[in-house]
Amino acid sequence: MIISNLLHNTFKNGIAPTTWIMPELIDNLEYPTISGQNVTVETSKNVATAYRCINILSDDLAKMPLQTFVSRLPGQIDRVRPTNRPTNIAWLLEISPNRWMTPFVLKKTIMQWLVCWGNTYVWKPPRLGGQREELFILNANTTSPLYDIKTGEIWYQTRFASGEMKYLPYNEVMHLLINSTDGINGRSVITYARETLGRQMGAYETQGRFYAQGMNPSGVMYMKGDLNKEAREKVRDTFQAALGGTSNAYGLAVMDEKVSKFEPITMKPVDVQFLESIQENDLEIANYFGVPLYKLDRGKQSYASNEQSNLDYLSTTLDPYLVQFEQTAMLQWLSEEEQNYVYLRFNRDVLLRTDAKTRSEYLEKNILSGQMTPNEARQINDLPAYEGGDDHYIPMNMGKVGGRHA
Repeated sequence: MIISNLLHNTFKNGIAPTTWIMPELIDNLEYPTISGQNVTVETSKNVATAYRCINILSDDLAKMPLQTFVSRLPGQIDRVRPTNRPTNIAWLLEISPNRWMTPFVLKKTIMQWLVCWGNTYVWKPPRLGGQREELFILNANTTSPLYDIKTGEIWYQTRFASGEMKYLPYNEVMHLLINSTDGINGRSVITYARETLGRQMGAYETQGRFYAQGMNPSGVMYMKGDLNKEAREKVRDTFQAALGGTSNAYGLAVMDEKVSKFEPITMKPVDVQFLESIQENDLEIANYFGVPLYKLDRGKQSYASNEQSNLDYLSTTLDPYLVQFEQTAMLQWLSEEEQNYVYLRFNRDVLLRTDAKTRSEYLEKNILSGQMTPNEARQINDLPAYEGGDDHYIPMNMGKVGGRHA
């Protein structure tokens, strides 16, 4: 904290490092698109597929426990139990990251900032006397990395809700980023998907106007005689008042002899293709986020294929996020000494939980192959341990590889 205060005073005196700012870091930024729609992080969530993808990714990461392990000797791995006397990193990640958030909320918020803004900043301020250690999320739209070309150091400039500007040193901030070209600034998924999102937002608007007319077709009305502008507008308004809107759908229009002809403009094949393009846009959006279609209630829905798709989703979509989180958290939240024997790991098995029958067969195979003790298997099912359940077992008819057969 002393270092960050010193840096704050230095910048205050006008000696600021050379920096560059990415577009995502501008608050309330709008991306203009060819469709004419301005795409922002919040307006993109009005597209159902984008909203669902953001929540699927953030929920799936948030529900996986981030656990701490110690391995001082080869083959010896012990899980670190959370404790708050004093507070260890396991307590912050599994019990209480700060005085307001649960671990689930912390991880979900981290993931949402990362996907929507391309950057996530988690601040772990130095512990002061009498205060507990805590993890705080800094708003990515008011935080930016500052690179000092002269010293090669990275600092983080952030603006708190109070309006106070603060400069934080690199070792206090865990920075996660995606789609980076320089290793310092990330780019959001929305940045690259903005044209597709813009098309879909435009399609929603057009569709809304269609339903606002009560699905009544537009048309061309021919009148007898010459009408001035005021008269034409009056006829049009009268017709729309009679038949426009959902409350007048399938209503009856009564026309007098002044109307010589009315030609409805019915749905053309291009309009049918428009409806199909809405579905194509949804597929593109899901592809940008890397979310399989079955999670959006589309595509194949058979259990076997979905289970395989879930494995592929974990390895190709989620794992890059998880690995970066694990590596960055270890470097930022563990001392250099601890990094030799302590590591952090998400429990990925939570995502792959299946039905009771499949899970029972999985645990049985692990127990009989000596990979897991009965008590470890019971712990997965939230069952208490029993005496004698900490031994490893293998079948009697199995021998050591390369050994003599009985």
